[in-house]
Amino acid sequence: MKEFAGQSLSSVYLVGKNIPMIRTIYLLPFLLLPWVPNAQPTLKLPDFSGEGRPYTHLNLNNAPDKFHFVVVPDNTGASRPGIWAKGVDKINLLEPEFVVSVGDLIQGYVRDTVILNRQWDQFNSWTRKFTMPFFYVAGNHDYTNAVMADMWKRKYGADYYHFVYRNTLFLCLNSEDGATALKNPDFSEAQYEYVREVLAANAGVRHTFVFMHQPLWLHENAVNWRKTEKLLLERKHSVFTGHLHHYALHARNHSDYFVLATMGGGSRLRGKKYGEFDHFLWVTLKEDTPVFANISLDGVDAKDVQTYEMLSLKNNWRANPPWLMEPVFHSGNTQGLWPVPFTARNTTQDTLTLTVTFPSVGFRKMDTLLPGQSLQQSLSLEGAHADPVRPLNGQITLESSTYAWDHPISWAPLPRLSLPRGKQVVVDGLLSEWEEISSYIVPHNKGSFSFGVREDDQHVYVGIKVQDSDIQAGFGTSAMNQDAIMLAIDPRPLAMSSQNRQNQADLLKDDWMFLTASPEAPTFGAAFAENLPDGVRCVGSRDKDGYSLEVAIPHHWLDQKQGKSWENFRLNLTVSDKNKSIPAATRHSWQIPWSEGVPGSGTFFRK
Repeated sequence: MKEFAGQSLSSVYLVGKNIPMIRTIYLLPFLLLPWVPNAQPTLKLPDFSGEGRPYTHLNLNNAPDKFHFVVVPDNTGASRPGIWAKGVDKINLLEPEFVVSVGDLIQGYVRDTVILNRQWDQFNSWTRKFTMPFFYVAGNHDYTNAVMADMWKRKYGADYYHFVYRNTLFLCLNSEDGATALKNPDFSEAQYEYVREVLAANAGVRHTFVFMHQPLWLHENAVNWRKTEKLLLERKHSVFTGHLHHYALHARNHSDYFVLATMGGGSRLRGKKYGEFDHFLWVTLKEDTPVFANISLDGVDAKDVQTYEMLSLKNNWRANPPWLMEPVFHSGNTQGLWPVPFTARNTTQDTLTLTVTFPSVGFRKMDTLLPGQSLQQSLSLEGAHADPVRPLNGQITLESSTYAWDHPISWAPLPRLSLPRGKQVVVDGLLSEWEEISSYIVPHNKGSFSFGVREDDQHVYVGIKVQDSDIQAGFGTSAMNQDAIMLAIDPRPLAMSSQNRQNQADLLKDDWMFLTASPEAPTFGAAFAENLPDGVRCVGSRDKDGYSLEVAIPHHWLDQKQGKSWENFRLNLTVSDKNKSIPAATRHSWQIPWSEGVPGSGTFFRK
């Protein structure tokens, strides 16, 4: 081997001056070992008389070119104390030949060198306990800014490098290149050129292993990574990453691309079916074919314990849940059991167990869904002590033999809200025409807001009054972090609007509307008004008691979204309240946000 970290072997000693002595002792003898296959040991057995033998065969699993190493995942991002150190002890018991990380080793995200040195000292106190070499790889927590990048290079010599062992190439790369990875993750041109030269110089290796922190293949703009992948296509290779804290095996370019879970990093630890567990990856190279085993800190698992296909399925379910709970409306009496229409469908090729629970009322229902099967039934739920602000909270779980997914659900019988007719409103923010402005009052710890809704022949109107003696607005930040009104309205048919979970994709298609207005001046309007549907008008005004807002929504938009003369729409209002003494604004909503609330909450019906 002629190079290490882009430098000649004579330079390794210079780099070693800045590396803890324990690494210098490990690295140099290890890297200088030539690849010379040893003579294969044989078994000596006594002669057994007769035909029987106390063994199956004598093909020993001891190829002279076989070796083992370990890949360790994230330690940080809401790290849990003691887990990484426990992993070191477990790895030492298994005696691999060396260990490689995929980054996020310290908490980082600061520029204070005293804090950073303390964090690195603690981490290195664990790595010194390894009885085999440990190779560092930079993660976003380790390489966040220029101060941390400089400290990395002083401590560890290089932020990307390579080594060769037993005719196998190991590329330890830096997805945080230039400390800008969180904005635009990719390799720099210099790193790409380095990889290109190393691959060209090691064209004859039997396998190439690549280590980096972020799974750059998930980023369309990672141009230099795409170029790197093209270089890897013609060789046998495997790629190891972390960052997402959810395990997934990606079958990509006829190779295994790993996103490892955690070994102490932040995780809900719901288990293998969720891809959330503490583990390390045991890698065995036999000839030119690697064998992978996931070793949990309490067991051993195969490499496909969670595949990318499983993860994609669950991500799709999160955006488009395979179940539907229809809204139930009342006219005043909520007593007794309510039949709640419920539909579930199995779009997979697996048999699924469906479980619906509402613990507070002792409700639990379990069904089996065969591949392609749909289920329609009524859930009998007690409505006496539930309303849209204090609903029954439960959970839906779908589980196969190898993966599981759950989703919170809420339910309450909903009041049937009628939309009154009234005279035309002059949209000026003054509320002079609003005798019903107190129809809906939302109290909170600092005051309240109230609003009214009405229609005339051309528009639906919403008028809002916010009581606030200390207006904090106009400092150029998002409406989410200053005094502001946020209005959401979904005009689609009830079957669609009731299931809106603040779906971003539908919002971008103009299927529903989200309006924000902040009292930045005596008279103000909606933010990003150019993105609102045609004909929507919004004007607000400030006064000594707070501020007001009037919104007009044309009937033609509601008609268009329902494909006929409209019959209903869904509404929610939120007030963001900023206080000088508190960095973040608090939010107060009429209804629980649709993403976590009752299906159909806030629906108004036309008289």
